[in-house]
Amino acid sequence: MIVTELAIGALIGLIISTTGVGGGVIVLPILTYFFGLNALAAVATANFLSMLMKVSSSYMHFRLGNIPFKGAMIVLAIMLPSTFLSSLLVTWLGGLPGYQLQVEWGINLLVAAAIIFSLYLFIQRMFFVSVIKQKMVETNQLKAMALPAILAGVVLGATGVGGGVVVLPMLLRYMQLNIKQAIGTSIFVTTLLSGSSALAYAQDGYTDLKLALILCAGALMVMPLAKYLLVHLSERTFQYVTLLLIACSAVMMTMNLFSF
Repeated sequence: MIVTELAIGALIGLIISTTGVGGGVIVLPILTYFFGLNALAAVATANFLSMLMKVSSSYMHFRLGNIPFKGAMIVLAIMLPSTFLSSLLVTWLGGLPGYQLQVEWGINLLVAAAIIFSLYLFIQRMFFVSVIKQKMVETNQLKAMALPAILAGVVLGATGVGGGVVVLPMLLRYMQLNIKQAIGTSIFVTTLLSGSSALAYAQDGYTDLKLALILCAGALMVMPLAKYLLVHLSERTFQYVTLLLIACSAVMMTMNLFSF
């Protein structure tokens, strides 16, 4: 069983480190279907696991020069309050008698809506760049990014989904970063955001700490491979791989929504 958990952790870690996608949209279904966790426990464990996995990934991207620090701190400052508060709200609602089913359905609905909207932003950034004004003044960038960043924080805190699926398209669209910079920045930002969300969930004992630590150990084993791929593969390759993962996530979470 431990060997299987390590192998699954290695696969998750490779995907998160190279694309930024996976902290929620891949981990949540795995925790739910493979390990039998309920929605709240899966979200709590996914946030804690995402934080653990992304610490080493953030360091790797920092060494590769993929994180524009100033922009990353601005995004973090905007998203942090909404992430933490939405986590507290979900744990409070989930603890009310008779509301757990409604909370689980609401989490899945929010995830599906966020993924579909992010897929739209990602496709727009990849194939319709001419439609987007590339030379925006920094103040205009911040104004345009404020509301999407707050909403992204709500989604991350409430569902565990956010890094590659929500934050990454937002960075591509509103900060005009290249794909590797957007991946590195989203991983760095969501490391800290997932930590704040994990803290909120841990207070009510929803997190499966043992499972998260084993999966994280598996992820650490593939860091050298992830670094090799980031250095040698082209940006266009990462764009198509990330787009495919977001599209698959949209289908998977939409199907999960209609299974309720």
